[in-house]
Amino acid sequence: MEKKRQVVYLHGLSSSGQSTTAQRLRRTLPKHEVISPDIPVQPEVAVAELRRLASTLRPDAIIVGTSMGAMFAQMFRGFRRILINPSFHTSRHMSEKTGTRLPFHNPRKDGATEFEISAKLVKKYEKLESKQFDPTSGITRCDKDDPALVTALFGTRDDVVNCREEYLSHYSDARDFEGGHRLDPNTTITLVVPLILES
Repeated sequence: MEKKRQVVYLHGLSSSGQSTTAQRLRRTLPKHEVISPDIPVQPEVAVAELRRLASTLRPDAIIVGTSMGAMFAQMFRGFRRILINPSFHTSRHMSEKTGTRLPFHNPRKDGATEFEISAKLVKKYEKLESKQFDPTSGITRCDKDDPALVTALFGTRDDVVNCREEYLSHYSDARDFEGGHRLDPNTTITLVVPLILES
């Protein structure tokens, strides 16, 4: 019998917990508890809220993240993590759009429809990113985090980010899939969901 698990899905930049991927995971994993929060734009607020979330999770919870969400997912030390096209340097993408407002692609609980990319916001992300692999500054702290708990999936046609080399300097389980930066329905169902179920 399939064991009921908590599955946390962390979305990418400009998205929300109501993303199509989150909805698809809920439909394809009806016996699991899929938790998909809106990640706050301010990284220090995001880390604080994700720490509160982590404190409520069972030890066998699975953390799944895409792009920016994969950066935050990586920081859940001690949990099983699945990182999809991880963006360990979201600040670089943001810096190209400094001074502009970006729309959220999915509805957010607070009703926000857009957010501003300021130089201050970019600096905050740079500070977070510089410590993201430090075990003492993660979302959770775990003295014996096992690198085998982490799997990353990299789209062969991802033309937005490429953090494979950096990932491999910390972890070893890297897998390719046919696809771009955005997670498509087929990859979610045929690759991500089986990974969750076998964890």
